[in-house]
Amino acid sequence: MADTATTFAGIHNENEFYSHHYLSEIFTGDIRDTVARWRDAAESAGGASAGARTPYDALRALARDYLQFRRQFAYARRHEARVGRQREWFARLLDALGYGYEPHNHLLEDGDEVPVLFAGCQHGSVALLVLGAYYGAAGEDEDPLDLKPHPAQYHGEAPPPEALLRESWSDIITRRVFGQPHPPRWIVLLAPGQVILIERGKWTHNRLLRFDLDDVLGRREDHTLKAAAALLHRDCLLPEQGASLLDSLDDNSHKHAFAVSEDLKYALRESIELIGNEAIRYLREVARDKVYDRPDAGLAERLGLECLRYMYRLLFLFYIEARPDLGYAPIEAEAYRKGYGLERLRDLEMVRLTSEESLDGYYLHHSIRTLFRLIRDGFEGPGGDLFARRRPHTRPRRPAPGDKGGPAAPSSTNGGPRTHGFSIRALDSRLFRDDAMPLLDRVKLRNRVLQKVIRLMSLSRPAKGRRGRRGRISYAQLGINQLGAVYEALLSYRGFFAEEDLYEVKKAGDAPDDLASAWFVPARDLGEYRDEEKVHDRDEQGRRKLRVHPRGSFVYRLAGRDRQKSASYYTPESLTRCVVKYALKELIPDGMPADRILELTVCEPAMGSAAFLNEAVNQLAEKYLDRKQGELGRRIPHAAYADELQKVRHYIADRNVYGVDLNPVALELAEVSLWLNCIHKDGRVPWFGYQLMCGNSLVGARRQVFRSASLGKENKRAERWFNRVPERVAPAGRAREAVRRAPSTTSSSPTPAWPTTATRRRRRWSPPTWSGLGSGGRTSASRSPPSRSRSWRHSPIAWTRCGPRTPSSSPATTARLRTPSRYGAGPPRPASAAPPIRGRTASAPKASSARAPAPRARTGA
Repeated sequence: MADTATTFAGIHNENEFYSHHYLSEIFTGDIRDTVARWRDAAESAGGASAGARTPYDALRALARDYLQFRRQFAYARRHEARVGRQREWFARLLDALGYGYEPHNHLLEDGDEVPVLFAGCQHGSVALLVLGAYYGAAGEDEDPLDLKPHPAQYHGEAPPPEALLRESWSDIITRRVFGQPHPPRWIVLLAPGQVILIERGKWTHNRLLRFDLDDVLGRREDHTLKAAAALLHRDCLLPEQGASLLDSLDDNSHKHAFAVSEDLKYALRESIELIGNEAIRYLREVARDKVYDRPDAGLAERLGLECLRYMYRLLFLFYIEARPDLGYAPIEAEAYRKGYGLERLRDLEMVRLTSEESLDGYYLHHSIRTLFRLIRDGFEGPGGDLFARRRPHTRPRRPAPGDKGGPAAPSSTNGGPRTHGFSIRALDSRLFRDDAMPLLDRVKLRNRVLQKVIRLMSLSRPAKGRRGRRGRISYAQLGINQLGAVYEALLSYRGFFAEEDLYEVKKAGDAPDDLASAWFVPARDLGEYRDEEKVHDRDEQGRRKLRVHPRGSFVYRLAGRDRQKSASYYTPESLTRCVVKYALKELIPDGMPADRILELTVCEPAMGSAAFLNEAVNQLAEKYLDRKQGELGRRIPHAAYADELQKVRHYIADRNVYGVDLNPVALELAEVSLWLNCIHKDGRVPWFGYQLMCGNSLVGARRQVFRSASLGKENKRAERWFNRVPERVAPAGRAREAVRRAPSTTSSSPTPAWPTTATRRRRRWSPPTWSGLGSGGRTSASRSPPSRSRSWRHSPIAWTRCGPRTPSSSPATTARLRTPSRYGAGPPRPASAAPPIRGRTASAPKASSARAPAPRARTGA
């Protein structure tokens, strides 16, 4: 996001210096103690009558001086007069921010001198420099970073260095100031109408805070002045003792992103339960389907899986509509925003539905289903056919006509979608395919249910002690890692149907947690538990009541040790960043050319939601841009850096990333996760059908289990199978023969200096080695994606490493929940195990009753 305006007028959070949602929702609370300390210090010093003012009051007092300076600066025609006016204003501004005006020539370690207005030291070294960008006879349309030093800024009789006068402030900061062996951490760049805050670690990614003084001082809004003072004042950047305020703000920003993802886990679990129960109600009452009389014992499991897919489609839509800079969702188009977008439904989340028609209608259902079709099939705007054209390996599909009660899907005379005012590129993803939700496609969800789902996904949970106050979740600042954490937290959750009314119980002293293990007991056993062992809820009037799951309801809770058995654990972002950093360090030595980075292939054999793959793509893209800028001797313009970085991510993810996972649902989410991370507005939507595979790439066996013939002991000269490169094969006979005979193609086109995402090279297929990020090994340096031959495009693909070749499309083996006997009895309990709680549990394994509250003995039995 190149330039993001916050809720503070005039403060621009460029390229996410801080999380935008953090600045908008949490930042004010985090600086409250600092503001209170300033206020107490000013009052103890006598207040404004004695000349003691807080930093934000000092900024407010500058408003009149700033307006006077702007008038005088605009009317000044002589060059010397304009420079003099700017010096006077810089002195007043620095005095209000606590720095003082100390202009001098600062000597750099390479011997050059840079004109500075103030130099602040901390721990014996220079930690902050205040620079001034002077406007000459030209106007003020230029970015201060693009201006060059003026000879009048230098002091003394020595002539200023000619080479430095020809460089912009952006180049000086990058090469000369931050390029020193011991550079300062902070740079504050002053201009007549702007203040720019730069931190050395974030400057590499062009992240900065820009303060527009026309808005900050012109409007004189109290919360904006306090925010500007907290971010720019000397006490906050260079404290006399302890860490700076901005360091604590950085930590709080990361913690808040984690807290929001935790809120989404609760919302997602509850939403899945709501949709599952609504689907069962529709099948029973409307479709007259005898749901519970089916011999299908896996109905609850399939329903839970489809509800999870439905919710992740919504998460996908929330994210892409919150990121218009990605160039996918046409949120700027009024026709899309008011007629089809999900954001308009979020505006209805708090609207009270009173009539039966509004409660039991299907407007929200039809609107969301229409939006799903637009994403799957694409949308063609007037006069263009690029975005709506389907990928060649997919079956074209005519959009279904608009359903009654929701927005009508646009039609086209040639079979493709058409509308007026916007275009959407078709997304070919397993998550959005036609047969992804066969059960939910048969039902309709009422407005009363979907409104609650949208509300859960839009608002954070109320904080403790602040009942009823909920903040609006900003999906724009939720990274891919946070969305992946939400998904992987629900991998061990399973659904089951309550055979009878079940009451939820817990261990005495534990707070009820919907994401933790749960125990359920029937009504006949409820008397054996104390009141503190029962889980209570509150109704609309605030009265406490027992949490009960009625007979036949769908319950979606944590399923015992499924996570431990499948080793499904989410890796924190800090750990993925560290592992990827040192894995790439050995592959990318210091002298390696930048273009070689674009040839590296990354394979993750147990990818989950692709957290490691996304981190590898991000770090490879950043390393490429850093080295390419050094090789070319020029820096990407500040405004274009985010776009170029996204373009390189798209290039690497579309060509050089591969992954395998045992869980087919993980495959779907990894595909969308990679797509969200690398999408670029000028490139086609990437397709990962031949790069992400479902299979078990971590299975191995001892040498003793193989026959000596298979190990090649009979013929020592024969090539041993475990030394051969693994092959990708098609199990069908004709498809396999077609792959063997299909001619491979190579490309001789050179790698472009700046990669373009519209090009794709066909190369000979040699799979990457079976090592990857996150598994303790190195990344593979193979540089060849698979050949995309049409002869076997629709045939199932198997990845083979050793031993027999097995199809990769086999589902993952998971433990099944114990369900009522009508739908399949659970496994028998060993005689030595402790007596179980009577009723159904969605979490405890065979011997997990020790974790449950102990039943109270009945008296008089």
